[in-house]
Amino acid sequence: MSHTLACLRFLSADAFTSGAAIAAELALSRASVSAALAEAEQYGVTLERRHGVGYRLAQPIAWLDAQQVRTGFNPGSRLQLDIATRIDSTNRRLLAEPAHGRVLAAEWQDEGRGRLGRRWQARLGGSLLFSLCWQFPGGAATLAGLPLAVGVAVSETLREAGVAGIGLKWPNDLLLATPRGDAKAGGILIEIAGDAIGPVCAVIGIGLNLAAPQQVTDQHAAGLAAHGLAWPRNRLLGRLLGDLETALTTFSADGFAAFRARWEACHAWQGAPVRLLAPDGSARDGIAAGVTDSGALRLQTAQGESIIHSGDLSLRRAAA
Repeated sequence: MSHTLACLRFLSADAFTSGAAIAAELALSRASVSAALAEAEQYGVTLERRHGVGYRLAQPIAWLDAQQVRTGFNPGSRLQLDIATRIDSTNRRLLAEPAHGRVLAAEWQDEGRGRLGRRWQARLGGSLLFSLCWQFPGGAATLAGLPLAVGVAVSETLREAGVAGIGLKWPNDLLLATPRGDAKAGGILIEIAGDAIGPVCAVIGIGLNLAAPQQVTDQHAAGLAAHGLAWPRNRLLGRLLGDLETALTTFSADGFAAFRARWEACHAWQGAPVRLLAPDGSARDGIAAGVTDSGALRLQTAQGESIIHSGDLSLRRAAA
């Protein structure tokens, strides 16, 4: 699949492009082009092939464009954006070379992952996959609630972009309300690099489904485009990054307490019955009563209120 993405960049949904033309541009054989484009479905891309004419996309691909994305940045922004066509993991690359304000976005990740090591599924052109590195003067202990603050910034931007029914699930998922129930539309993965006592760099990885993934996973997933998203892909990424820069500046100064009320206003399961699952299979039922100023979950149980820190726990909606 090494040449597939390069070949796909020459295709449009408006007209056919011959394999010979692509081969000439990339200095490949026509057989190599044919083999590369035969792998297009592995990226969630459907092609129309016509013998003697060439290839055409069934749906257009909105490729990321750094210049367009930067138009969404704040005046005086400290963000430095790089875009990769194909990469193992944007988080992994930034962790290897952390730098304050560095952003790495990718068209495709071979080893993208979410919380608890789950693999992140994507569609070429139908996702936003990016990581942002931000340095905080204190140590890791000062970052309590950071995933939730990031979720607030992302969900509020998506609402402004026209997305209806977007909500947050503790601690790091974005959900869409669908007739089949809540469906995952995105996730946040934060990893830390630096000294325990500070300064520390947080690498904030974000994956969003613009279109629903084609691959079946163990989680119900949905796409933002089907729920009102009105902004094109580059504009959305630029605004997300601009709003995240503002949110991270606020978090650095005031912590999660500045976001708590906004998070609870976005909480998809606020006041709802939930079940908390531990890695050993044990479970606790209760009512999701909100979060603390440090981002811990407040779980109301028959025995009283419990304060739950993230760890390796998984939260599910429970029957009423």
